[in-house]
Amino acid sequence: MCRLSIAVALLVLPLTFGFSRASMASQATPADCPQTSEEENVAIARRFHEEAINQRNPAALQDILHPDVVHHAAGGFPDVTSAAGVEAMMGAFPVAFSDLHYEFDLFIVQDDYVVERYSATGTQDGPLQDLPPSGRTATWTGINIFHIACGRIVEIWSEVDALSRTQQLTGVAMATPAP
Repeated sequence: MCRLSIAVALLVLPLTFGFSRASMASQATPADCPQTSEEENVAIARRFHEEAINQRNPAALQDILHPDVVHHAAGGFPDVTSAAGVEAMMGAFPVAFSDLHYEFDLFIVQDDYVVERYSATGTQDGPLQDLPPSGRTATWTGINIFHIACGRIVEIWSEVDALSRTQQLTGVAMATPAP
């Protein structure tokens, strides 16, 4: 059943986010653009959390993000942001959680797209957006979809279980919206 779900997701993914092989093919790529393999694309996507968060090296983002990257976020951050916004967001997490660590649960790759599912754990000893330090430990999950071109991340879609994270940090059950 899990494999079927993943297969369906890979088939639906291009339609959901408005890209297809035809639209990708219509985008001109410079002649000097380094082409990357699917394995290299996974390595680039992995660096997003491994180096910037786990190794506390946010400067790594400058090497892997395209200067004109577009980030579509969920979980309390602006819906769309640029490279500077991504760097600020990624820099805020180690400040809020000095022991923050990301584990990689799954990578799925198709052409220039990498889907990453992760689990993160950290103790909130600094502010996170409007939440003051709580001293509580939280574990949350998320999914990122990275579009990689010319050896850099050009677009990201992020879904984060921010509701669960906030509940763990505040100790207050949040009301879920009615269907």
